[in-house]
Amino acid sequence: MSRSGVEIARDFRDNLIIDRYDPIFADMRASKIKHLRSANSEDAVSWNVFRTLRQIAPAHWLPHLWARAFPESEQPSLRNVTVDLWVSVAPPPSLLLLGDEGESEVDILIEAPDWVWFIEAKYGSDISLGTTTRPDRDQLLRNIDVGSYYAGVRPFYCSLLSIAEQRSPQGAAMVRRYSDFALLRERLHGHRPDGLPNLKAIGSIVWSDLADVLSAAHDLAERHDEREYAKRAVEWLAGKGIVRHGV
Repeated sequence: MSRSGVEIARDFRDNLIIDRYDPIFADMRASKIKHLRSANSEDAVSWNVFRTLRQIAPAHWLPHLWARAFPESEQPSLRNVTVDLWVSVAPPPSLLLLGDEGESEVDILIEAPDWVWFIEAKYGSDISLGTTTRPDRDQLLRNIDVGSYYAGVRPFYCSLLSIAEQRSPQGAAMVRRYSDFALLRERLHGHRPDGLPNLKAIGSIVWSDLADVLSAAHDLAERHDEREYAKRAVEWLAGKGIVRHGV
């Protein structure tokens, strides 16, 4: 147990239900491995859910997740969809002319040849409101900026994933704020005079939405192994108190 009473696993793999021995862990920094041991680790939740979705045909889950995040946006192409976690993305070079900034670690990157979606995942915490060199550059703004640049000519989408709006109030407020693209473009104009033309939508999702999505994937998947992956993830989420809406 931690001093605050949170259960800490002896081995971080005890908190994982899939791909426990993936090579990504061999090069992972010690602080992130330590964080994965916590029962409240948002990294462990993200890994278990999105690595599970990675094993299931996108047609069985992506339309459902997209509808939760961007109900007013057209469904994306399902061609050659990939799912990655903890991807390091460089800032726009023009930003570096104004001062130092390191790479951003994107929690979840879902992309296809013709669109890009960044997801900032929170579990028991809120977004950070600034960086060391830029105290007014909050985590969501940074994701939108680097994500739009990373996407290039592809349409770009960005979401905040949290337990509930009440658990990440600053993040929820920023989602509402940046839904005003005019305000967002004004804030980034100093190094993004292009106006982020590929930015299409900013949305919010909650972890219970993922329980719904995984449940739907279980019902729709044609392959037995894919149904079992989804079932295991739904049951694991339920054990953490994250259940489908209305259950």
